[in-house]
Amino acid sequence: MPGEKFCLHVRGRLHGVTRQRLAALVAAAGGRLAATASARVNLLCLAHSTAAANLSEGPSFAVPPRVPSGCAIVSELTLRRLLGLAPPLPLENRTLGVTEIARQARLPAEAVRCLALYDVLEPDGGDYGYRDLLAAREVARLLTADLPLGAIVQAAIALRRSGRALSDTRLSEAPWGEMLQDVAGRFARLDGQFTLPLAERFESVDEVFERAEAVEREGNLPEAERLYGIATRMDRTDPVLPFNLGNVLDAQHRPTEAALAYQKAIARDPGFAEAWLNLGLLREGAGEIRAATDCYYAALHARPDYADALFNLALLLTRDEQYEPALPIWDRFLDLKPTGKEAQQARRLSTLCRMHGNPIHAAMPARGEGSAG
Repeated sequence: MPGEKFCLHVRGRLHGVTRQRLAALVAAAGGRLAATASARVNLLCLAHSTAAANLSEGPSFAVPPRVPSGCAIVSELTLRRLLGLAPPLPLENRTLGVTEIARQARLPAEAVRCLALYDVLEPDGGDYGYRDLLAAREVARLLTADLPLGAIVQAAIALRRSGRALSDTRLSEAPWGEMLQDVAGRFARLDGQFTLPLAERFESVDEVFERAEAVEREGNLPEAERLYGIATRMDRTDPVLPFNLGNVLDAQHRPTEAALAYQKAIARDPGFAEAWLNLGLLREGAGEIRAATDCYYAALHARPDYADALFNLALLLTRDEQYEPALPIWDRFLDLKPTGKEAQQARRLSTLCRMHGNPIHAAMPARGEGSAG
């Protein structure tokens, strides 16, 4: 990413990344995350979750309306690479342009560009490789079979999350409408599990996630729990799904189950600072001081400037009379120039640590962020 300032807006939900974490990553890269596509936005990311809506009527609708003039548009995977969340583009001999891919795959050039925006194809700039050509030909075959482009792209995204690619997979539509792998004439789901031809129709994980968020905002925690649980089983890679489930379970005063959900989120993403923080809060609430300390340190290893983790760790160490290790943590927190009651408390307790005075028994820890969008 270039050094100059940029203003980013993400359409849809970025897979496995909370808005708080995304904002921190963008800020670290010298940019700002915008909630809406205002005139100041000069970088727009089309998240994979927008594929179904944007492609419902074909590739001409790949880019949604109200995109600011002169705004660069990137795919979700491209943004991940720019922010250090994904490895670099694999090395490959890329010598084909859009026109050549379109001609050999028998697709409109507009469709080829659309497939690149949703990471079905992975060009380096405007240069495509042989694997892109194979994937484009598979898309063309499926379109010829009257399958909707949105469903094809969603299937390709699901394959990518399971470690496969459209260039080495043959897809078919099951009689009940689900997009599946065709493995030697036998249906298998996109995660590789074989399935029976049951007469049912499946909604996407993003639709379930949106419903879960909506009922959670309404205060219907049992229904939110049910939906987040379904989403967590549907997508076995996204750490935000069990994280949100943990938040809902915690809000229902079920700390043991919430801790298991946070641990599942961490297993999916060991660098998930918010999950480490909330797990630490549960451990601290259970009186497991050593385990809580380890969780807070893990959160700070993932995000060194995470203010909530710094405050909670320093407070825990101070209350445990570990003044010497607490002092540099307070200093790191104060270096972030906090405001309000927490800042006043931090200055007072850092002075206490320097004086090696009496332990404190008041002050409750700050809570981590709520369920993530």
